[in-house]
Amino acid sequence: MSQENVEVVRASTKRFNRDGYLAEEFFDPELEFFNIRESPIPGPYRGHQGLREWRHDIFEVVEEVRFEIQNLVDVDDADLVIYEMRLLGRAKHTGIEVDIGWTNVNWFRDGRICRIEAYSDRAQALEAAGLSE
Repeated sequence: MSQENVEVVRASTKRFNRDGYLAEEFFDPELEFFNIRESPIPGPYRGHQGLREWRHDIFEVVEEVRFEIQNLVDVDDADLVIYEMRLLGRAKHTGIEVDIGWTNVNWFRDGRICRIEAYSDRAQALEAAGLSE
């Protein structure tokens, strides 16, 4: 399942950057989604409705939102993908450029993302995934 999971991460990010939505087809209906603890909108967000709430909350704070992914690590044995993510855009109320980075851990079930946890520290993300540097 490893390469398929990586492709789901890439495709969902590409679709968001194109359309501004997280396409439900890539996410398990019982999804749990946690932003970094330091975020003004940490979550949790649950299910497909949670994806819509998350999008609303992000666009309340940032305009021209786009994501960049880097350094994807597939952990096939655990059915998860770890990667660095950057949110780029412009703060809605100040116009200041936004460039925020973190590390995501995405767990998969039946080819769909079922849990997302974001960490400001890569070592914490690896630990959450049961790995180490």
